Amino acid sequence: MPKKMLTRPADRDKDGAGVGGDRAAASVESGCSGVMVLQVGNGTGRAARVPAVSLPGVVRERGSIVSARASRREPIRGGTDTASPKMRFHHYRSVQWILTGGPMAEAYAPVVVHDDCQGCLVCARTTEWFMEFARLACGLIGINLRDCLHWGHLFDNPKPLIVPASNLLRCNRNALATLRANYFRLSECARPLLQDHWSADRDLSQGERFEDRMAIVNRMVELWEDGQYIGWPS
Repeated sequence: MPKKMLTRPADRDKDGAGVGGDRAAASVESGCSGVMVLQVGNGTGRAARVPAVSLPGVVRERGSIVSARASRREPIRGGTDTASPKMRFHHYRSVQWILTGGPMAEAYAPVVVHDDCQGCLVCARTTEWFMEFARLACGLIGINLRDCLHWGHLFDNPKPLIVPASNLLRCNRNALATLRANYFRLSECARPLLQDHWSADRDLSQGERFEDRMAIVNRMVELWEDGQYIGWPS
């Protein structure tokens, strides 16, 4: 007498559901009819069929439901915005680095000499203005202010210092006088736009904002004339 062959339902093979053991997470499967099927637990519960169009902003990632907003790394409402921290330049009379911790040490420690500045235009203002004004200066008289400052962190391994005297060869009082003359020689509509980076800027015209930035660069020139190093924003 022939033996009866035991077969499993085709739909169970299709779903690939195992036998025994509750599953803690829900799995999401996409049906051929354009609907989303939510399967809960070990598959023995009722499956709710929900139209896919009623699940906006959801993507599938290895069986878990992940918000599409989170997958695009968009900011979460109510969170703290840390994308653009406020930084300030520093200036010192002298800067050097020493190795601490014995002959096998690898970390450098900075040793600096301050000038007891209580907060001038260079070290009290935040740095948002600088790159914008550096592009303006480069376009009008061809000087590169960015190459005059140190951009690495003060605690980084030492790099060659930018000698203040070399900065004065390209950015000095005469160069700033030429920059001011070239700027005001332009018509107002042709002048490079200066954004409002601080609350006080809202009450300033474009010409007044230019003079405000020029006062900061003038202070930089004074520091270089005094032999000081500028940079290391933090």
